[in-house]
Amino acid sequence: MKDKEGWWEFLKLCSEINSPEEFQRLFDLFLTLEEKDTLGRRFLIVKALQEGKLTQREIADRYGVSISQITRGSNALKIIEAPLKKILKKFL
Repeated sequence: MKDKEGWWEFLKLCSEINSPEEFQRLFDLFLTLEEKDTLGRRFLIVKALQEGKLTQREIADRYGVSISQITRGSNALKIIEAPLKKILKKFL
């Protein structure tokens, strides 16, 4: 599929990035403001779920997201592999 090919090429490009500033410039090129906002909210959802201090309702209220968005983040966390879980714990 062509769309998966594009995604993998994009991931390869991202793997060459060495700093947050370079990522900012790359994402300014490829993502709209709305897409960056969506990604940022997903990050905050995953971070809050990892911390485990807030209920889903509190996360929704704090970040202005829907319960369904939180559920999708929660479901995604359930299927990640141990190495990624370790990275998330370190950085989140």
